[in-house]
Amino acid sequence: MTPRRDGTATESKLPEFDNSNADEDPVRDNILRVTLKLLEKLGYSAVTTDLIAAEAQVSKTTIYRHWRTKQEVVVDAMRRRLPNLDVPELGSAEEEVRWILEHRLEDYRNPGTARLVGGLVGAAVSDHRLKPIFDEWVENLSRAIRRVIQRGIARGDVRPDIDIFALETLIAGVVSRTVILQKSFTQPTIDEIVGLIAIAFAPRS
Repeated sequence: MTPRRDGTATESKLPEFDNSNADEDPVRDNILRVTLKLLEKLGYSAVTTDLIAAEAQVSKTTIYRHWRTKQEVVVDAMRRRLPNLDVPELGSAEEEVRWILEHRLEDYRNPGTARLVGGLVGAAVSDHRLKPIFDEWVENLSRAIRRVIQRGIARGDVRPDIDIFALETLIAGVVSRTVILQKSFTQPTIDEIVGLIAIAFAPRS
């Protein structure tokens, strides 16, 4: 990762994403791998169930045995790049917010991930089948943030009168900016952001 003066980081040339242990079913695993490669190469609108079946060398019936629609296949494939977040208890809301940002932004350093997500954001605006599935997938980040905030309130290191939605939006907005800028942030910038967020939710004396 190469730091830039604006606090962002250029994409590292990481090894190809490997999630070979994610599925016990090798056929399902192969379909998801193929779908992700097609999305990277062609973009969402050009990827069809017929194309996925042809490239994965399976029948469409096999695909529909696992998923009801192309949209479900696509979002499942994207979970390979951006898996659900399960934030461990680290003793403070500040450290747990840092964990969320470090792990999610590390996912975005995988070359092409921000562009893929940006493409799906645009597609979800006009594709009524994609939007609810995409929204539910994105909601995982919001749920993880809310759990951290609620744990912080229970511990006493987040002020109890905090507007949870406003704080959640502030934290999630850092990730959204990565999609807009098409690049991740350096560690010093993440640390500075976390420090500012911690000031916002600290209990009032």
